Parts: sequence; C-alpha cells; structure tokens
Amino acid sequence: MEKLIEEILEAMQDNLSQEQLQRLENVLIIKTHGLVLQKERTDLIVSERRWEKALRLYLASKRLENCSEGTIENYDRCVRMLMQTIGKRLPEITTNDLRYYLAMYQERRRISLSYLETLRHYISSFFSWLSDEGYISGNPARRLKRVKVPRRIKRPYSAEEREHLRCIAQTERDLALMEVLYSTAGRIGEVLALNRSDVDFIGREVIVYGKKSKKERVVCLTEEAAYHLRKYLEKRVDENQALFVSLKAPHERLTSKAVQAMLRKLGQAAGIHAHPHKFRRTLLTDASARGMSLQELQAYAGHAKPETTMIYVTVRAAEVKASFRRLVD
Repeated sequence: MEKLIEEILEAMQDNLSQEQLQRLENVLIIKTHGLVLQKERTDLIVSERRWEKALRLYLASKRLENCSEGTIENYDRCVRMLMQTIGKRLPEITTNDLRYYLAMYQERRRISLSYLETLRHYISSFFSWLSDEGYISGNPARRLKRVKVPRRIKRPYSAEEREHLRCIAQTERDLALMEVLYSTAGRIGEVLALNRSDVDFIGREVIVYGKKSKKERVVCLTEEAAYHLRKYLEKRVDENQALFVSLKAPHERLTSKAVQAMLRKLGQAAGIHAHPHKFRRTLLTDASARGMSLQELQAYAGHAKPETTMIYVTVRAAEVKASFRRLVD
C-alpha cells in the first residue's frame, strides 16, 4: 500500500503544490488504513470468446438501426480494445474496470474530452445492450458519468476565406470539388461516391445517396459549382465514371484522405483551418442567414432530426444584433 501511495504522489507532483501533495498523502493514508491491497487477476482465458459472439450480434443490431458502416466500425474497434485490455469475462467486468480503462486511455493517448465522451457512449451502448439481452445481470456502465465537454462554436468559412481557397487552388479538380462540397452541403463520403451520371447540368441538380439515412435526396449546384465542375470534366481523359478521381493514372476514385490532405495543404498556405465538413456547415449557415427555413435546411442536409441541423447552423452575432435592432429596439 505504501508503494502505491508513493506512485500516486509521484504521478501528481507536477500538477499539485507541496501543500496539496501533503493533503493528498494524508487523505490516501487515512482512507487506505487497514485495507489490504491484492492484485486482481485479469488473465485472459483464450477459450472464453463469448464476448466476441455477443459483439457480432450487437453490431448486427446496430445495422438494423440503420447505423453507417463507419459508425459500426468505431463500435467494433472500441469494444475490442476494451475487452482485450481488461481481459475479463463479460459478467465479471465492473464499473471500476470501465473507469480504469477510460482513464488509462486518456492518459496514454492524450485524447480530447470530446473523444473521451464518445468512447464512454460506445461502451455504455454496448453494455446496455448486453444487459437488455440477458448476457449480464447488471449494467456496469450505468454509473459512468457523462464527460463534461466544453461547448465551442464551430465556425464556418467566411466569404473571404472561401475566396482565398479558390484563388490558391492548384487544379480545376480541386476548385470544382470545393464548390460542389459547398453547394451540395454533402458529407465527404456522399460527394466522393457520386458518379458523372448523378449530375444533371441542365437542372443544376445532383442525386446524393445519404450513407446515414440510407435515402436518396436531390441537392443543387450553384452556377459557380456547375461551371467549374463542367470545366473539370471536359479536361478529363479517363473513362472512370466516378465524378472525382485522382490526378495521376490510373485515375481511381478520389478518397477522403486525399481530399483532407489537399485541403490541409491549401489551408496551411492560406492560414485557414480547412477541412471538408466545414463546407457543409458553411452552406447551411449561409442558407439559414438568407431565409431558408429549418425544415428546408433539414431536408437539404439529409438530417433525421431538426436538432441535428441546428448544431450545424452558426448564428452570427452581427445577424442577431441586426435582428434585435429591427424587431425589438
């Protein structure tokens, strides 16, 4: 027990003053007095693979709930890492085991509070399902407290920032891609899944298949987006039906990582925090500022709930002030 207290004090010495360290030492000594510390046996029994079967069934249930494959992969990875780290059978896992795992994960990987809350949500969802299905008698995740995540306003691109990115775009493809991302407010996966046949240049419309909603929706192209997209396609010499492809042969369908890398490079050159999803937020914010209703924004974005749409829409302080002067003052 003395060694444990020494290790705790050593781990906290850079974060606490001398008085606080002394106070911590006193509390630890008092609270652990008379206790016997015994190392818990956590050897993983190889023959016990019941959790893997349970996990497969759980993931199947998430597919029935219409979760995207990306989300399902995140659930799978999170649960597997948890089970391999703890090394216990499902009924033996306690709330303290889960707290220990989350604390160790955060300390070792220095993850954000937002990502920590995401992990907590994945773990809680899995153990709630286990409890409901009778795999465990109680739910050890029930007493895991939500992580308090500081709420920050995610800002869209300003008109000046979008123009700066357009000016330094190095290829017609990159310029067309940025315009399409903005005009359609599409998720990066939805836009990159588009084929040439999905574009109606006469009506300036695009058919997008929502990976989350599993539904098709029609979105629009601005005149700028249609112009640059047409110019890009006219210069293409490949026969790939994908709307956006790599610049080099064999001109395969463009990937999300390639787009993220392209925008990161442009953003660094322009001094702008640039990433694909920011175009979606920008369009929804701009459309809201110009009078599009919440219901219309929701349909255009392909959101199941209006609350989700509101998260994306940034209300500018200047607009609030102007509305107050017009309607109240």
